[in-house]
Amino acid sequence: MDAGFLLFKRTLPACLPWSLLAVMAGNLPSAYQLLTGQSLTLWSPKDLAWWALMLASAAASLWVWTFIVLRQLGVARGERRPLAADALLACRRLPQSLALILGAALAVTVGLLLLVVPGAYLSVALWPSLTVLMAEGGGVRSAADRALQLVRGQWWHTATILGVATSALLALYVVGVLVALAFTQLGGGLDRSSATLALGIASALLAGAFQPLLTALGIAQYADLLRRAEGRAAVPA
Repeated sequence: MDAGFLLFKRTLPACLPWSLLAVMAGNLPSAYQLLTGQSLTLWSPKDLAWWALMLASAAASLWVWTFIVLRQLGVARGERRPLAADALLACRRLPQSLALILGAALAVTVGLLLLVVPGAYLSVALWPSLTVLMAEGGGVRSAADRALQLVRGQWWHTATILGVATSALLALYVVGVLVALAFTQLGGGLDRSSATLALGIASALLAGAFQPLLTALGIAQYADLLRRAEGRAAVPA
């Protein structure tokens, strides 16, 4: 955990603008609905332009995610890779990343529907798979197999780290919202639009910080799993 927070602090200034870009891209479909007067409800009919924006925003968000992981991996390894090189590599690995996420989601869903325990196991065991794909390359199957191999015998440890990371993210979000609310109160009672704007800015900044924090914690967990695997391999049978 400490290594993850340290990596987050070292990379936040460089990663935050890209993460905020992903936040903006993710809000494009909702912005389109507001501009065209469409309902924001989930089950309301959507036109072709909305679906196109949804697909584009999802692809952009995933590209930013993989790009941030690559940049943070370079810092963690002490490498100085050109920005353009990581951007191109993120583009090349975008289809693999999408296939890996969809495959993992399908495996977890099937596991939960058939028997709850396999789904719960896979939800933790496949968590490092995207980091493995970015760090080691290879294909979708090899990344998933490698993640399962690393987590084998370390499931409870990995689940604990994931739980702590999730709790930390939720706590930071709550603190950010409380700070934004306190700001509106200290401002002498801002009108509704100003209060909404303050909360929107706070939510965007927090969402922008969450992504590099989560990826940094994932990289630190991946490095820890590698050390544990090497330690087990070094122990004589």
